[in-house]
Amino acid sequence: MQALWLENQQIKLRDVPQPNKPNEALIKICKAGICSTDLELVKGYYPYTGILGHEFVGEVMSASDS
Repeated sequence: MQALWLENQQIKLRDVPQPNKPNEALIKICKAGICSTDLELVKGYYPYTGILGHEFVGEVMSASDS
């Protein structure tokens, strides 16, 4: 699956493994927002490396039980 990845204040679209953990759901993102925290992370507010985004609307594609 693809995700926006932040590393060294650079954003790239990259392939990442699809998560498959108990008690979690796979969500197909329909709409996503960019918040102030995302913008500040890109500016170097905090040395974060990983997938950006936490404000979205989506459809549950699958859900796992424990």
